[in-house]
Amino acid sequence: MNNLSEIEIEIPPPPAFMLTALDVIKGASIHPLDRLKIMSADEWEVFTLEVACYLHSSYESVRRCAGKGDKGRDVIAANSVGWVNYQCKHYSRRLSVVDIVKELGKLVYYTWRKDYSCPLEYYFVSPLGASVECLDVLADSKKIREELSKRWDGLCRTKITSSEVIELEGSLLTHLNEFDFSIVKELPTLKLVEYHYKTPFHYARFGSYLSRRPRVTSKPPAMLEEREKIYVEALMHAFCDAKGKSYNPDDPLDDYYADDMRDARIEFYSAEALEAFSRDPFPAGCFEELKQQCYHAVRSVVRQQHANGYERLLKTTQHASTVPYTSHPLVYDIIPIDKIGLCHHLVSDNKFKWVRS
Repeated sequence: MNNLSEIEIEIPPPPAFMLTALDVIKGASIHPLDRLKIMSADEWEVFTLEVACYLHSSYESVRRCAGKGDKGRDVIAANSVGWVNYQCKHYSRRLSVVDIVKELGKLVYYTWRKDYSCPLEYYFVSPLGASVECLDVLADSKKIREELSKRWDGLCRTKITSSEVIELEGSLLTHLNEFDFSIVKELPTLKLVEYHYKTPFHYARFGSYLSRRPRVTSKPPAMLEEREKIYVEALMHAFCDAKGKSYNPDDPLDDYYADDMRDARIEFYSAEALEAFSRDPFPAGCFEELKQQCYHAVRSVVRQQHANGYERLLKTTQHASTVPYTSHPLVYDIIPIDKIGLCHHLVSDNKFKWVRS
C-alpha cells in the first residue's frame, strides 16, 4: 500500500470587496437578469415603460396601451416623425416563431386597416430573449414574410379578432408582401438593463446589485498630494494651537501629532475612495449629499467653545464617527473612518476650520 502524502490546503484569499451589514442580512444579491424573470406580466410592461421613457430624448410622449383592444401595441413612444412599438412578452421560455407571427399578424392587419400608421421601429421585449430559430427569422425580412404567409391560417385568420375571419388575400396579401419588416427587432435583455440603468427608476427596482466597494487601503500616498493642502494645513494649525504657538510650516511635526496626521490622511483617502465608488452605481450628487448631511450633523460641535483647535478637531471627529446616515443610499457601504474623513473633506471645501480666526 502506497503512503499518501498530506498536501496542505491553500487558504483562499480574502474577498476583494468589503462585506457589509446588508450582505450578512440578505445574502448574495439577485442579478438583474434574474429579477426580470420573476416579474409579473404587468410589472414587465411597466419596466419596459420605464426604459422607453428615458431611452431616447427625442420621444415627445410615451404611454402604455394595456389590456384588451391594444391592437398589438403594449408600450408606444412617439414624436413628430412617427412612433415606436415595444411589444412586451413575459414568458418562462424564449420567444418562438409562433409568438412573433401572432403579433406581427396584428401589425400587418391593423396597419392595412389604417387603424394606426406603420411604426418606425417595432421591438419584441422578453426577459429570456428569443430562440435561435426566432432570431434567424427576425434577422431576415423575407423569412418573416414567409412565416406569416405560411402560418396565417393557423395563427392569425381567426385569432386577431374574435368578431371577424381574416382571409389573407387581395389587398391584405399585397400589404403583407410590401410591408417593410426590417423595422422588426428583438431588444436583448442586457441592453434593456443597460438602458434602465440610466433611468431614475433603476435603484428602486434593482438596488445597487453589482456595486461592491473595494477594500479600503490603509496606506495613503507617501507624499502629500496637492488636494490635501487645505485640510493638512488646518490640522497643523490645530496642533500648534494646542501647544500655544503660531503655525510655522518649517517647524517639524511632533511624534505625538504625527500619528494624528497619519490617521487623518487615511481617513481622508478612505472618504475619497467612497466618493469614487459612488460615482457610477448611485445617483448623481450622492457623495455631495453625504457631505452635506455630515456638515449638518457636526456643525453644532464645531461651533461650540473649545479650549483649542485640537480639542475642536477631536470632539468633532468623535461625534462624526457616530452619525448613522440611515436614510442615505451609501449607509451599507460607509465605515467609521469614512465618516471622519468626511470632516477633512469639509475642511478642504472651506466649510469650517479647526482654529477660529
